Amino acid sequence: MKVVIVGGRSRADYLMGALADVADKIVAVNNDRAFCEYLSSRHDEDVVWGDGTKRVVLEDAGVSGFDVVVALTACDADNLAICQVAKRFLGIRYQLCIVANPENVRAFRRLGVTAAISGTAALAQAIRDAMAEARESVPGAGEGAAFERSLADAGSTGSLRGSWHLLRKGRA
Repeated sequence: MKVVIVGGRSRADYLMGALADVADKIVAVNNDRAFCEYLSSRHDEDVVWGDGTKRVVLEDAGVSGFDVVVALTACDADNLAICQVAKRFLGIRYQLCIVANPENVRAFRRLGVTAAISGTAALAQAIRDAMAEARESVPGAGEGAAFERSLADAGSTGSLRGSWHLLRKGRA
């Protein structure tokens, strides 16, 4: 499988390492020259310095016909543009990107992006799961009490507990 990673910093660095043993070829494209030099020194893969939202840069990177594009820029609109260019002009079958705004996940899917991943939504779900797990760990505790106790057990001074109550609807 051939993968092109566009943008990102620590995410691109990590992903290059994480995919090294499963991808046949990885190309990273980044608009920060110093960061490209850093990536090149850490990974035995091609690194291209340029604006990955530009079709000509991606063509020059030699990624036409690759299997996957991963768009990791900080701008949702840029990630959408990268995915659309990759699909329409470069024949890249799978387009994956991150989105800052969770509401863009559905919109990107409707626009043909294979997968749009919201770190914010994933974080919110992980927090909800942790709260539910904490709530279940104290039998017979009222709503939120287990979470508050788990915070106190973790070394909280109690000021967060007070803030927790102030932030909940219907509480003074």
